[in-house]
Amino acid sequence: MAEKYAGKKFDDPTKTVSQAVKKGYESFWGEAQRRALMGVLNHILFSANGTSSTGVWPATDNIGTGATGGVRIGNPQAAIINGRYGTIAVAADLELPAGTQSKNTTVKYLVSSGFGSSGTVTAGNEAAGTNATAAYLPDCPNGHCAIGYVQYTAHASYDYVRTNAVLTGMAEGTSGTAAFVSLCSMPLHED
Repeated sequence: MAEKYAGKKFDDPTKTVSQAVKKGYESFWGEAQRRALMGVLNHILFSANGTSSTGVWPATDNIGTGATGGVRIGNPQAAIINGRYGTIAVAADLELPAGTQSKNTTVKYLVSSGFGSSGTVTAGNEAAGTNATAAYLPDCPNGHCAIGYVQYTAHASYDYVRTNAVLTGMAEGTSGTAAFVSLCSMPLHED
């Protein structure tokens, strides 16, 4: 007769809420999906001409070497972040995160920003040698839009001590090589 009982006991689980135990991999999977969607949906619409308020063009060549060090955001950006429209300001010098990149490794440093002038640089993993396909971009920070990245290969014999100067600051003044890549959003798949 219990099958006909339509009521709910005080300790019965609520059927409208998932009763799955939040194991580590389930929580991680959900967070990974959220960050992946955020990275693609938060995107640059266009770059505004820095010398004229009338010109706009697709978001290209937005990042490069900073004025006195670090990385720059060269043009103001119009962007969608978390469903809102706004602008990202020019940034002359964004410092790389503190730390040391090992000799003969490649790292992709993500350049991202929220609205206004809140740009930042985040380091990805270290890949051995010049293997750019094994160097991955880090997750885009919450509330940010990916603007581009610097792929930096450290010198074969010297560690790269990250300072505010992205292309200098290495042991004995020997630098590695940097390549700048502009993005409109986080890539779905890195090649």
